[in-house]
Amino acid sequence: MLVGPQATGKSVCLQTLKLLIDRNHIHDAFAHHSMVFNGDSEGFLGAFYGKGMASAWKDTSSLTWKGKAVTLPELARPTNARQRAEQLFFIPAQRVMAFASGVTQNFGQFNYGDPYTLRYFSHVLHELVQNEFGAKADLFPQSNRLNSDLRRPIETHLFGGSKLVVDTSEFTKRLELKVPGHRQTLPYTAWSAGQREFTPLLLGLYWLCPGGANQRRQALDWVVLEEPEMGLHPQGIAAVLLLVLELLRRGYRVVLSTHSTVVLDLVWALQEFKALGADEQDVRQLFDLRANPATRELSQAALNRDYRVYYFGRDIPVADISSLDPGGSEPGFEDWGGLAGFSNRTNAAIAQAVNRAAARPAVRKPRRSKATA
Repeated sequence: MLVGPQATGKSVCLQTLKLLIDRNHIHDAFAHHSMVFNGDSEGFLGAFYGKGMASAWKDTSSLTWKGKAVTLPELARPTNARQRAEQLFFIPAQRVMAFASGVTQNFGQFNYGDPYTLRYFSHVLHELVQNEFGAKADLFPQSNRLNSDLRRPIETHLFGGSKLVVDTSEFTKRLELKVPGHRQTLPYTAWSAGQREFTPLLLGLYWLCPGGANQRRQALDWVVLEEPEMGLHPQGIAAVLLLVLELLRRGYRVVLSTHSTVVLDLVWALQEFKALGADEQDVRQLFDLRANPATRELSQAALNRDYRVYYFGRDIPVADISSLDPGGSEPGFEDWGGLAGFSNRTNAAIAQAVNRAAARPAVRKPRRSKATA
């Protein structure tokens, strides 16, 4: 997990991880869509990170990968390695842009300078909706995608009992919501902000968790998820984190960036459970899960995984704050990288006001006369 204020490099770090792991796959994807850079590092970096981002690499910049020094301009050219399959699936913070009025967008519908991670994520969703789901009208709920214990919190806290459907009445596959009791479906622009943010995330999870006997996409090892909390109520965030635990159970390595104390609260609880020798029942209680073989397996898998948290600050080295020690004095420990800072200041301000009020002498109210009474 990566935490810290905006503009401290979290997203650039995650995109660079994607480039280092999937360098050849990225070059192949660009070439497939008629974008060939011929070693033009500035052109490639602008296409990958976003227009203007090539200038972020300075002569004083340095990058180490697997113990070797690397420069970003070097990555503007593919290698001769045979491994070209994608190994890291990236769900970007701009995922809402994967839809235009509820219609999925392919790679070529974006412009030069739109980040590669957004373009490719959107393209995967487009292929999923147009091809893999084929003629299916209902996208959520589906009995063969995610079990009932994972679907139930989504139905309750994110869709409110509505169904996610594909409407083809205008000869274009368009995502809409079918609300109980409503004659017409709701278009994408009428959804709540949280529903618009969550739906591309849900489809990304569908891609990562194929139906049937396939537990995962075999070539993929890593999943990056930026800011899963965007637009969501805390109960919705907990529903999303339950899906993250499902990714861990299926064997993926997961990297999150977040600005949410809810996310860190749940990770802190899992860390404490491990330290205290707690069992899967405690995890089920944390997520309000019924007891059955599937939830027991999911909860036990959560206890068997390792969790690391890194704080990104300005003008300081990245700090490992994995213990989430509230008493830690090093940068990042205090207020959990600043996420709990405002809440703590609020509590302190109210406490001071209460203490001052308690210290003031009681003021006797004048007794009312019979005439005024």
